[in-house]
Amino acid sequence: MKLISFFTRRPMQPDNARAAGVPAPAPKEPRFVLSIRTKGLIVITTLIAYSIIIAIFAFNQKNLLLHDFEEIQGALETEAMLKQADLSAFHAVMAIFANVDAADHVEAMQRIEMHHQTLLDLEAELSARLPNDSLNEADLNADWELANKNPSKANLNRLVVELIKVKNDFALLTEQVQEIRKSMSARYRTQTDSVAMTTLLLGMLGLGLLGAIIILFFRRLTDDLRILQSRALDIVNGFRGQPMAITRHDEVGRLMVAVNNMAATLDLRDKELMLERQKYFHQEKMAAIGTLAAGVSHEIGNPIAAISGIAQDMIERRTGNGADCRTGNCHDCRPDLIYVQTERLAAITREIAEFASPRAVEPQLLDLNAQLRSTSSLIRYDKRLQGVTLRHDLDPQLPAIYGVADQLTQLIMNLLINAMDALEGKADGTPTIVITTRADPERACVVIEDNGQGIDQETLARVFEAFFTTKPAGKGTGLGLSLCYSITKRHGGTIEIDSTPGLGTRVQVFFPLNDTVYNEMNSL
Repeated sequence: MKLISFFTRRPMQPDNARAAGVPAPAPKEPRFVLSIRTKGLIVITTLIAYSIIIAIFAFNQKNLLLHDFEEIQGALETEAMLKQADLSAFHAVMAIFANVDAADHVEAMQRIEMHHQTLLDLEAELSARLPNDSLNEADLNADWELANKNPSKANLNRLVVELIKVKNDFALLTEQVQEIRKSMSARYRTQTDSVAMTTLLLGMLGLGLLGAIIILFFRRLTDDLRILQSRALDIVNGFRGQPMAITRHDEVGRLMVAVNNMAATLDLRDKELMLERQKYFHQEKMAAIGTLAAGVSHEIGNPIAAISGIAQDMIERRTGNGADCRTGNCHDCRPDLIYVQTERLAAITREIAEFASPRAVEPQLLDLNAQLRSTSSLIRYDKRLQGVTLRHDLDPQLPAIYGVADQLTQLIMNLLINAMDALEGKADGTPTIVITTRADPERACVVIEDNGQGIDQETLARVFEAFFTTKPAGKGTGLGLSLCYSITKRHGGTIEIDSTPGLGTRVQVFFPLNDTVYNEMNSL
């Protein structure tokens, strides 16, 4: 048989925490939690780092482009020097042609030497700029030395031929340098466009990623805030529902946890308030029933007493010497039956009057057996007990307990009503309810056992949950066992339910037998 037990002096088990209305503990936060501020700082830091990377890339490409620009500028300077050298060679050739027939060979060679020296200076500079393209300076210098020593036409013609060769070399180098410069210029333009496009794409990519992150972040934040708003409105309107799923661990996530805890706490407070209201309504109802019962007892007490007196008089006259009652119409009357029924009515009236008598609301010493007898005597008139065997097995040596009589009556009545409902529709065997009491050195025990339909394991785990019921609408509120648990707890006791589907249910209620509980109850 499955056993469920609630002990007031130790914490509830986790599976029963929600059933008893205790708010579930807040979910454990992960080890590393990023707040919204931290996330913002991370995004800003990432954006700054990305901007620095783009800037480094741009500066690096700028240096490369500057180097290419300097090479292009150098090529332009080289091209200009080659053109100038070509022009100097041409001037040297023209000077030779102009002075080949001069009368003063010394003066003529001086004029030619001026152009030759300029050409040599340009060749030296070009050799420094174009180390891989060596100019034929040796042949030119040799022919110049020969012509300078002997300025004959043959030597001058040889020098002209060499100058024309040098001029042709300059022209060829100029074309090569121009081609290189054009290639470098085209590469420079292509690289400039590539750098500009790459920088633009990187900037657009960064802005796009930042925009996507911002959109996703605020969309999720908006959705979560909308869920929070809807949940808060539900709580305000009194609908609790299931707790929100915690999908984030920042300030909004902590707010979700707080709202869940608030809903659980409010639900617990509502259930406790409902229980207190039910207790108050029960006290008011019991007071009203008591007043009504007292009035009914008083109103029917006098007629019953009169009928009882008449029946008693008839009995006495029949058993006496009255001849009139032994003959005639009175011969077959049965005043003894009237007397028996009036005694029964009188007993019921006494029970109602005893039940309706004022009871103390403060804890006091109580006879638990007497409470069980009076409550079961009153409830036996319930039509659900028709055909049900109600048996008592009470310990005559049961010690008195400290308690509130009205609350214990409510406890016993709820347990008996549940037992009667469990026996409803029983087809096999005799429906039976057994009330047993026993005691040990520290506590008194009340056992109410039935052989009804029993409780399955899933339902058994939730029987003490407020507003949980398996009864149809209009027949149960789901507060019976919850009130029983609350009353038992107030008396410092425990309640256990042992049930097997199809075999029956046993409810055991334990009450302490010491003065500590009395003092604790008085301090409430």
